[in-house]
Amino acid sequence: MKEIIKWLIEIEERAFRIYERSAVIFSDDKEFAEFLLHLSREEKLHCELIKRASEVIGDRSDYSALVYIDDSMKQNIEDYFSPCEKKIDTKEITKDDVIGCIIATEFSEWNNLFLYIINIMKHEVKEFISVIKKIQHHKRRIEQFLESQTGFSEKLQEMKKIPKIWEEMLLVVDDEPVIVDMLVAILEDEDVVDGASNGKDALKKLNDKYYLAIISDVDMPVMNGIEFFKKAVERYPDINKRFLFFTGSFDSEVLNFFKQNKIKYLPKPSSIADIKKAVFEVISR
Repeated sequence: MKEIIKWLIEIEERAFRIYERSAVIFSDDKEFAEFLLHLSREEKLHCELIKRASEVIGDRSDYSALVYIDDSMKQNIEDYFSPCEKKIDTKEITKDDVIGCIIATEFSEWNNLFLYIINIMKHEVKEFISVIKKIQHHKRRIEQFLESQTGFSEKLQEMKKIPKIWEEMLLVVDDEPVIVDMLVAILEDEDVVDGASNGKDALKKLNDKYYLAIISDVDMPVMNGIEFFKKAVERYPDINKRFLFFTGSFDSEVLNFFKQNKIKYLPKPSSIADIKKAVFEVISR
């Protein structure tokens, strides 16, 4: 196990340096540079997690590895990283080169070993549970970027097949069943999605489950979205950061309420890409 962890630390450090240095080279492409900087920060987090796992394991003999790293695995990773690093050194690297490296490593044995260690640790140390959702965000961030590019649809579908290590719950609140069904269909590939027809029903669901994001309409019978928000914040003061309103109601009173409470919102209708992006921004806070 110690050998696996030591090797993973080295690989994670190489990964975040590749992304960090690539971001500098592609600084003129703001979207791509920001994407790479996000990945760099996430790989740094992964590296710290593995270092923490090393501390937890220490000299304990009850952590016996079920797998081992052979020369073939090491060479495969080297084949991903070395060409990329050399092209960064000479500043000859292309956007396709970097994306190719990202995709290759996400499907590599390296990533499988990382998830193997994290899955072991989440049963042993509570602190790992609080950061595991960020690892899921790393996967989603790459998927969203691939969706915005052309020529990667096949790799995107493969990426979506990578098993989740964190199941996130979303809540959609709208009195129109067709809207709820539409949002569930859009978001169910990303997370587990529950629906509620009004604020009163939604409040009951908040008592039973933790939702990482609540996507709510404003105009609803029984209890509207604004009242639902107010009552939810009374019970759970930090829940305001998890709200996203998806609504066609934009009178001055509603807009002022959104502004005063710093609430994110989307107009009806919005594109699928904008909806996914907005939800991701909420759950990534």
